[in-house]
Amino acid sequence: KTVKITLKNEGKHTETYTLSHIPADALNSYNAHNSFPLATPIIEADYATVKFSADKIKIKGGKSAKITLKFTEPKKGKASQFPLYSGFIVATPKSKGGVAVHVPYTGVKGDIRKVPIMDTDSGLPLLQIVDKDDNFSDIPKNFTFDLKANKTAILTRLGSHSPDATIRVYEKATNKFVGFVDSENNGAAFGATGRNRDYESDGSFSFNTYIWSGQVFSTEDSTKTPVQLPAGTYVIEVASQKKFTKGKYPADFEVFNLGAVTIASL
Repeated sequence: KTVKITLKNEGKHTETYTLSHIPADALNSYNAHNSFPLATPIIEADYATVKFSADKIKIKGGKSAKITLKFTEPKKGKASQFPLYSGFIVATPKSKGGVAVHVPYTGVKGDIRKVPIMDTDSGLPLLQIVDKDDNFSDIPKNFTFDLKANKTAILTRLGSHSPDATIRVYEKATNKFVGFVDSENNGAAFGATGRNRDYESDGSFSFNTYIWSGQVFSTEDSTKTPVQLPAGTYVIEVASQKKFTKGKYPADFEVFNLGAVTIASL
């Protein structure tokens, strides 16, 4: 990748700057193609290289100059593991007593759009039953949620952020989209969402729970009033927009079809 930077001489006299590069070790959080990043990244002796349009540059006092930098990714790291590389670009003045300027940079090797979002290694996303005492259990075959003594629980865990993390509902018989989940505990299931932490402050496993009693938003507008779906069978889909995409559905989303649930009338 080629980048242009501007170096300004804030002094009154002409100064000559020598440009150099200080690389840092790469960090690998996806060394085993895991869906959730390692809590402690693996440090790898793998470095980016930088070529300058000029190794030295003379700038008059109060003036600026542009320099072109060409970055080359570290050679060893696999693009499929998304290693993070970084370092400093240094401009060192020739004059005695001059202070060198250190400009940090960071980059990722690989296609950011392919970084996993949902932590599938943990068996999520997942549908479950939650009862009135907040007990969770698997959904029996041919089960109908009465939305009073029991409700649908949608469990997710994000290993990386999503510009638009959605939970979508479709009518099973027609495959018609009927809306986005409006959960009792977490509200609208759409919008930008950050990644989950490794563990909660009490040491428990960190994940998201959306308690659903049949209400949906017809569009991604939480200022609207959600509507209650009639009794029927609906397919639940967890779809998270990939990073650096335009948000075209479903091509730009990581999609999981969780199957169908049957709900009764309230």
